[in-house]
Amino acid sequence: MSSMRLHMRPLLIATVVLLVLAPAVGAVSNGTVGAAGVGGPDSTGTHAQTATVTLTIAVQAPDGDPVTDAALTASWENGSATATTAGNGRAFVDVPAGATVEVSVDHPEYVRNAPFVVENASEDTVSITVRQRGSLTVSAEDDRGDAVADARVIVRADGAVVVNGRTNDDGRFTTGTIEQRSYSLTVVKQGYYRVNRDVDVGESSRESVALERGSVTFSFEVFDDRFDPPEPVENAQLTLETAGTFRTLQNGEATAQVPVNAELDLEVTKEGYETVSRTVSVEESARTVSVNLSRTPGLNVTVVNDRVLVGERNVVTVTDAYGDPVADARVLVDDEVVGRTGGEGTLTIRLEDAGNRTLVAETDDLTSDPRSIAVVRERTPTPTPTETATETPAPTTTPETTEPESSTSFPGFTPVSAVVAIAALAGAAVLAANRRDD
Repeated sequence: MSSMRLHMRPLLIATVVLLVLAPAVGAVSNGTVGAAGVGGPDSTGTHAQTATVTLTIAVQAPDGDPVTDAALTASWENGSATATTAGNGRAFVDVPAGATVEVSVDHPEYVRNAPFVVENASEDTVSITVRQRGSLTVSAEDDRGDAVADARVIVRADGAVVVNGRTNDDGRFTTGTIEQRSYSLTVVKQGYYRVNRDVDVGESSRESVALERGSVTFSFEVFDDRFDPPEPVENAQLTLETAGTFRTLQNGEATAQVPVNAELDLEVTKEGYETVSRTVSVEESARTVSVNLSRTPGLNVTVVNDRVLVGERNVVTVTDAYGDPVADARVLVDDEVVGRTGGEGTLTIRLEDAGNRTLVAETDDLTSDPRSIAVVRERTPTPTPTETATETPAPTTTPETTEPESSTSFPGFTPVSAVVAIAALAGAAVLAANRRDD
């Protein structure tokens, strides 16, 4: 029995030691495995939660008095939270640390024109000032007292736009609920001078504004800026909203009377040029508007001779809309490519078949108008323009000799031939007499 006790004592001591060391060994083992990435939090897909901070929001009136029962809505990217101010005007809202948070305030007696923005949220206290609720109604009239509809009304506070709208058919615009405070009011409409004034808005304020009609002289200059210096474009047609159509003079300039405070559509056109359309902003002073026109892209083809012999050399030149040479343009004769132009925009060709041939030049984007070349086997002489036709003189007519009525005529004989015949007869008679004497 005593020997059994002796054997059990070491086993009991070993068991106690293992029980004491087991938690420490487990802690070391868990930490080692987690650091190695096996069985740690990251490997199981579990991520640490985003850290949050608590904003202390204090809502107060302009005099510093706390505002109770104000409903707060804090919004940030992908989240929001709500709270209500207590008797001390304060509320607590948990938001993501470092987030940009917008806080809006709703209260039956107070209002804030725009949400309060908290940048880089942290454990902090922010104070938000609200003012009593108010509104403003603006009435716009012209210089005859008639209502002006569709006039733009802009209400600003500290330079920021609070309300922006337009008058109705009765010339009125109401802001809705805004803070009771001082504002800058602007009323403007096309064709009328702008009105700017300061207004104090109370619980329900009204403001009447008289608008005066006006116009201003605008100058236009149209140039082709492909040249240096740019060249004026004469006789360009300008079509301006409300002002009609007019044309530029030799110096490329034109003028028009236009309504003040307007956004007008302008279109400038000319044959051979690309159309330009833009919006012109008109304020209340004269100004000059410059417009650049560019010629419509195109190819022009010229040849040294429009009429050539079969196999004769002919030089083709390809230029753009400004007369500049076009390199690497394809030259086609009767729809068949015969070559490409060089750096000077030229190509020498020989046409081996007689007839009227059609010549065209093209690039990837443009094609020229066709040009006809006459190819002949023999060149037909053509009088030069300087030659003058010489009139062939009429033959000289010998006046007829009128024979006396008593003279005898023989058929087929003229007076000259008759004399010759008589002389011949006389000679024959003399010859015959001489023969008889012999």
